[in-house]
Amino acid sequence: MSDSTPQTYSLEILAETTGVSTQMIVQYQEYGIIHPDFDDETVRTLRRIEALREACEMNLSGLKMLTQLLDEVEQLRQELRTRR
Repeated sequence: MSDSTPQTYSLEILAETTGVSTQMIVQYQEYGIIHPDFDDETVRTLRRIEALREACEMNLSGLKMLTQLLDEVEQLRQELRTRR
């Protein structure tokens, strides 16, 4: 049985799953770094953001710009895969 509906999480479960505080998640959401629908992609994004923030000591503006660039790179990779 295949369920194509993505898994969604509450703020509390997302915080528990990623180790990111609820306050920081809300900040990321308000700043437009993550989307308001907390799903598996949000979990991946939060883990990536936290790794970048810790490794590069980036502020919210830098994190937002970098995540947008990484999303664009992934989109371009997917487009290239479909052309083959």
